Amino acid sequence: MSTSDSTTATATLADQLAQERRERMAAEQQVQALRRHLAATQRVVTRLTGSITRLTQNLRVAVLVVHQNGKVVLLNQEFCDLLGLDDAQPGMQEQPAEPLLEALIQQSARPENTRQELENLRFANQRTLGADVELADSTVLEMDFIPLSGQDDLVPAGYMLSFRDVTQARRAEQYLNSLSRIPGQNPNPVLRLHANGRVLYANPAAEQLRQEYVAPEHDPAFSQHLYQAATEALAAGLPTQSEVGHADRCFQLAIVPFVNDQYVNLYFTDITQVKDAEKRLVEQQEFYETVLNQLPADVAVFDTEHRYQFVNPAALREPGLREWIIGRTDFEYLAHWGRPLDLAHRRRAIFQRAVQQRSVVAWEETLETPEGPRLSLRHMQPVFSSEGDLRMVIGYGLDITERHEAEEKVRRSEARLQEQQNFVQQVVNTTPIVLWVCNTEGQIQFSNQAFEDLISTGAHRYTDSSDPHDPVAAEKWAHEQSILHVLKSGQEIAYESSFTQLDGTVRYFQTVVRPLPRTDGSINVMGVSTDITEIKQTGNTLERTAKQYRDLMHYSQALICTHDLEGVVLSVNPAAAQLVGVVPELLVGRTLYDVLTPDLHPQLGVYLAQARQQQELTGLMTLRGPDGRPHHLMYNNYRVQEPGELPYVIAYGQEITERIQAEQELLRAKEAAENTARAKENFLANMSHEIRTPINGILGMAGLLAKTPLAPTQQEHLRVLRNSGRHLLTVINDVLDVAKIEAGKLELEQMAFDLNQSIQDAVQSLAFRAEEKGIGFRLELMPLPHPVVIGDPGRINQILLNLLSNAVKFTTHGEVVLASRLLRDTDAELALEFQVRDTGIGIPADKLESVFESFSQAYADISRRFGGTGLGLTISRSLVLQLGGQMWVESELNHGSTFFFSLTLPKAQHPLPEPTLLPPPDYRRLRGKRVLLVEDHPVNQQLAMLILEGWEVETHVASDGNEALDQLEARLYDVVLMDIQMPGLSGLDVTRRLRQHPDPLRAATPVIALTANVMRSDDETYRAAGLDYLSKPFEEDDLFRKLEANLRPVPADELEAAAPTLLAGPQVSLPPAPEAAPAGPAAASLFDLTLLRDTAHGSTIFMQKIIGSFRAHTPVAVAQLREAAAAGDWLAVGLVVHKLRPSLQLLGIQGPQEAVAMLEPLSRLPPDLAGLPPVAELLPAAHNLATVLEAAVEQLANAHIE
Repeated sequence: MSTSDSTTATATLADQLAQERRERMAAEQQVQALRRHLAATQRVVTRLTGSITRLTQNLRVAVLVVHQNGKVVLLNQEFCDLLGLDDAQPGMQEQPAEPLLEALIQQSARPENTRQELENLRFANQRTLGADVELADSTVLEMDFIPLSGQDDLVPAGYMLSFRDVTQARRAEQYLNSLSRIPGQNPNPVLRLHANGRVLYANPAAEQLRQEYVAPEHDPAFSQHLYQAATEALAAGLPTQSEVGHADRCFQLAIVPFVNDQYVNLYFTDITQVKDAEKRLVEQQEFYETVLNQLPADVAVFDTEHRYQFVNPAALREPGLREWIIGRTDFEYLAHWGRPLDLAHRRRAIFQRAVQQRSVVAWEETLETPEGPRLSLRHMQPVFSSEGDLRMVIGYGLDITERHEAEEKVRRSEARLQEQQNFVQQVVNTTPIVLWVCNTEGQIQFSNQAFEDLISTGAHRYTDSSDPHDPVAAEKWAHEQSILHVLKSGQEIAYESSFTQLDGTVRYFQTVVRPLPRTDGSINVMGVSTDITEIKQTGNTLERTAKQYRDLMHYSQALICTHDLEGVVLSVNPAAAQLVGVVPELLVGRTLYDVLTPDLHPQLGVYLAQARQQQELTGLMTLRGPDGRPHHLMYNNYRVQEPGELPYVIAYGQEITERIQAEQELLRAKEAAENTARAKENFLANMSHEIRTPINGILGMAGLLAKTPLAPTQQEHLRVLRNSGRHLLTVINDVLDVAKIEAGKLELEQMAFDLNQSIQDAVQSLAFRAEEKGIGFRLELMPLPHPVVIGDPGRINQILLNLLSNAVKFTTHGEVVLASRLLRDTDAELALEFQVRDTGIGIPADKLESVFESFSQAYADISRRFGGTGLGLTISRSLVLQLGGQMWVESELNHGSTFFFSLTLPKAQHPLPEPTLLPPPDYRRLRGKRVLLVEDHPVNQQLAMLILEGWEVETHVASDGNEALDQLEARLYDVVLMDIQMPGLSGLDVTRRLRQHPDPLRAATPVIALTANVMRSDDETYRAAGLDYLSKPFEEDDLFRKLEANLRPVPADELEAAAPTLLAGPQVSLPPAPEAAPAGPAAASLFDLTLLRDTAHGSTIFMQKIIGSFRAHTPVAVAQLREAAAAGDWLAVGLVVHKLRPSLQLLGIQGPQEAVAMLEPLSRLPPDLAGLPPVAELLPAAHNLATVLEAAVEQLANAHIE
């Protein structure tokens, strides 16, 4: 390297070094400047920190600044004081913040909520202002959370919490809120209206007014008045008050305008009651003033200074004067008229005396009037308040001038009266009639001389005897009783009295005692007695002479009277008068035409004509007494003719009603007994028909079901079904036999049977029922080495079924047990005891005997809760007794029951023969026969037709008796299957007419009655009418054999041509399904085919047949129903509904139940339609039923029967 190069390099390095020195010096200067700045900044920070610390210490806000490391950066005294932290040091400290925060949390009202809220704030690290924290002492703090970023040294990273005590503010807010709710809670309406009429506010009480203001259709004047009043108040800028009426209410309306805001407040106060009270007060005031103004007495009201407050017209007549005197005194009144003031002074003194005495003061006062002086009786009455202060004084007076004058007249009259009394006393003392007057105590007030003379000779004043047998005591008692009677009744009495004298002689008087009113209102008694002793003695002689005749007339039970030849009654005894219901005295003088009813007048005319011609008259006649009952009489009368006297008749009769009634009663009793027997028999026959008809359908369908392919389980179920149906039929027969049991005419069969097998068959169906209820069913039967006995197996099974059915029915948990015990086993007989135990509801001890009574159950609600009629135990005990056994029960309430019965049955001497199986029916033997089926029940029609057509029998159907006669007239039949009970002509009527047919072939047509009547009398009736019969329900084989017995069988050579299918029984081809109706809106179904499916047991053929029959026949029946209802033929309406009812039940037709219940009984009305319901109810029922039936026919066209 050259020197120049070195020099250059050295210069370069020197420049670089110098540059670095300069830069270093500049850097050092900059560092020095920074240090100075830092020192200045630190001085500022120290000064600011002190200022901040002093500022926060003097703030009324609690402040806590926390570093992100959890240490306290700043804590002021307010925070310490707020939380009561004595140990905490305010200012900047490096103490942990958690104890301070924990102190805050523990002092809060809900620590866990406060803890969670603080954690959420620190986690979110977002600014949150105004969160409320309530302390346990109810202090409310407003908390601010401010996160600190820490971007420079002055503000460290962390957060700041500040708290302000806002308890008073919150309370003030609550108070303001409560004040703001006052209008809403105000019961009076408050409205705020804008200047343009718009409603700005309405409290709840003003809601109705607001609606009527907004929509003033009902009261536009009210709405207009409110708006106008609001506008005027706003224009005036002053509050106003007024009254406003709306509807039946009245309001005090106060309007307060707010001019600047251009609205007014309307305050309504309901013063309706106040107005009503004011109105009532005015009415009361007017009423009392009216009363006072109408009083004839003077009335004036004074104030405490004796000034007039009110005067009525009786006191001052002139209205102007009455108005002028109000507020004035008597002094002013008298001065006005220029009269002396003495009267005013006297009245003022009386006024003051009444006030001082605090009582009424009365005085008499004479006033000079244009009519002359008038005397008045006046009163002053002070009125005091409840505090004792004088309120007013009422003055009132009556004009007693006339009374005073009348009293004067009375005094003058009394003087004249005394003079007259003296004269009268002289007169009465000279008369021989005894006269006396006594008071209510019996004390003599007045008497004449004759009375005094009589008393002086009598023995009455010398005896005090009360012996009723003492004549003197009896006379005194009679006298006292007469006085008491007159005083009590107020009526005059007249009677005959006796008076015993001192010498023992008796005098007789005709006495009249009457009340004698006095002027003072008291009542005296006056007696007047006339001496009739001599007349009495003469009368006694005549009385004794006539007594025998009177006694004969009075006491005789015979009917005796006398009458003239015109029929006028001269005398009559009580027995005859009682017969016609009139007292004897009222009959005398009346004619027999008046006494006897008009229907007897012709007979009476004949009788009187005979009396004029004959001396003696005898005969019978019937009268009706007052009670309307007939009385039958036999009479023997005589005409009496005495010289110089008019002839008359002595009538003598005897009543023979009881004898005739006894004869009639015997006849009626005989007829009633016969009618009762017939009615009972008819009732049982009808019930048999109604019950057996559905059983016929059940067993018939079961028979058809048996011919279909079935699984073994189904076959077993079908066997139980048919056995149960047969058992049910047996029970029905036994219910019908209740009448026979009560009459002692029940007939028991005597046949050999296997007791074990019979019991097993009886209880099998009950086992299924128990299984369905979920209860146990056990048999504890003692094995019998010789079970074949003689007896009635059906009755024994019925007893067991009744007891076991009850046990299953009344047991909800537990089990039912049938047990038997061998009591005695000999060569001749077998004695057994059966027990049926259950764990059911039990029977109270006091009901153990009554449960065996007819229609009786242990509790009144048993029938409602469990069903049943209460006949089962009655029938069972009766059957056991007739079988020679006993039945009893042991039970405890709620712990089950045990029924016992014992039987002694003779043993069969020979074993039961092996059952002979009848060959299967050869249905081909009936092929081609013509049968007329007469049946009004559609189900039974279909059932029989299914069976007969399956046998290739030509079957014709008639629905009533008249149609059957028409078909019998039109063609010959091999046999007639005849229902007995049909509307109109019965089966018996049709058969009787058939037997009388002139054509011997038709008359001899075999008739088989298909009947549900099972009475023995029915059997005899059918045989007598020429009918064979088959009881419903019947088995298919029974029908075949009955037909085979009545028909000529098909020859054997023709049987080969018969179809093989006939051997299997009836097979019916399936008709084509109906076409589906066009789709449309689904209508509510009017039918329910559940019962039909159950009855058909799955046979769609049968269901189609039933539905087809219903749809074919119902339109005709509906037309008949409408026609009969329109014509008012209610018997025909009832018959149509009776015919339709079974089909409605089978098809479950919904809706017409009430109509059927009303219309069907019409078929049983008497000819006079007694008991017919109102036609206004019948017509709608018939119309509704017809409408439902027509709709059901349409819907059934699309019924799904799969």
